[in-house]
Amino acid sequence: MNSLRRLARRGIRLADRLVGPDDPKTSRPASEAFPGDGSGLVAGPTPRHDPTLDDDPRLVVLMPHLSLERMSGGPNTILQVTAPLLARGHRIRYVATMGRLEPDEAAIRSHIRQVTGTDASGTGVELVDASSPGSELRLGAADVPFATWWPTAHLARGALDVVRAREFLYLVQDFEPGFYPWSTRYALALATYAMPMRAVVNDALLLEHLRSERIGVFGAQDLDGRAVAFRPAVDRAVFVPRERSTDGPRRLVFYARPRNARNLFELGLSVLRKAVADGAFERGTWAFRAIGQAIPGQPLGAGRRLDAEPWMAYRDYAAYLGTSDVLLSLMLSPHPSYPPLEMAATGGLVVTNSFGVKTPEALAAISPGIRAAAPEVGALAEALGQAVADSDAGPARSAPFNLPGSWPEALTDVVPWLERAIADIRGS
Repeated sequence: MNSLRRLARRGIRLADRLVGPDDPKTSRPASEAFPGDGSGLVAGPTPRHDPTLDDDPRLVVLMPHLSLERMSGGPNTILQVTAPLLARGHRIRYVATMGRLEPDEAAIRSHIRQVTGTDASGTGVELVDASSPGSELRLGAADVPFATWWPTAHLARGALDVVRAREFLYLVQDFEPGFYPWSTRYALALATYAMPMRAVVNDALLLEHLRSERIGVFGAQDLDGRAVAFRPAVDRAVFVPRERSTDGPRRLVFYARPRNARNLFELGLSVLRKAVADGAFERGTWAFRAIGQAIPGQPLGAGRRLDAEPWMAYRDYAAYLGTSDVLLSLMLSPHPSYPPLEMAATGGLVVTNSFGVKTPEALAAISPGIRAAAPEVGALAEALGQAVADSDAGPARSAPFNLPGSWPEALTDVVPWLERAIADIRGS
């Protein structure tokens, strides 16, 4: 009997760590992290009201981290969406909630300027590290929380108990429950879409998915201006058509991310092997390269091999795509993801997968250089073979590309919407 009681007590403690107690005001400290990868509901700081901040109201942007070495497309998009508010007189507090703040604070401020073109050197930008165990998320009464990832949405929901706002802002960059199997994490991520928030959605296709599937607040017949979507920008000064070499082998690039299940690594590798077996690469000489994550070399059959490229800086990556011929990039999500868009902007050909509202027609409307097929080995291998054959004629340099060429263009409607939303939330 005693052993059963001990087991029950351990089960209660585990449940507390998974979902936290019912009252966010009494939530456990950040040191009791989510089992596994640490991305659970109670990971992160505990919200606390700090009266000394009441006279300095800010937009409190809850970042997963503020580490330069991890500033990839998602974190940089957070900066693109929020930094323009500085030029309109808003004050921002960027908070590293689960990963560290870069020790060189000036380097982060410089990065914000490089990425967004906005000066972040003054007091309008405050950088806070609240990622260590036991940290608190200090908030003034007039602060407006801004969530950027589903665990930070749980933090933002808890923050509503210590600020005057009754809603938070939420940058939704993907259907994040799909990052996991049906599980506690899936349920917790899905729950964020029903929270009291107003959403900025990265890509119209993602918003269409949320609406058509009637997910959370997006299922309302009339959103009444509570959500806005934007098409992501692809910098046409960086992702440009370049001369493909005629001396060396032609290049196929595979966006390979085996640690990210939604990127369908195993499926992509099977597609490459089938396309090789079907003779798709018999014309000319081809090099097969993997980017995204380090992987060991992979045999493809017929004496061909896939080898990984090391991590590249942003402009080097753009130049690499610009001198490649075909990209295979998969993601089981309604979001098109960035690599297919970036490759198409360079004039290369892309093979990717369809998913719900992300139809072949919807992607071809962005660029005819994007070829989508059902996420099946046969359908994708056929599409890849056709793209390789079409690449014989050279890159589609003059193909139309229907996405914004700069972030100010992409956010033309979003930044004014954010200003109105901040005013409304503070007024509530």
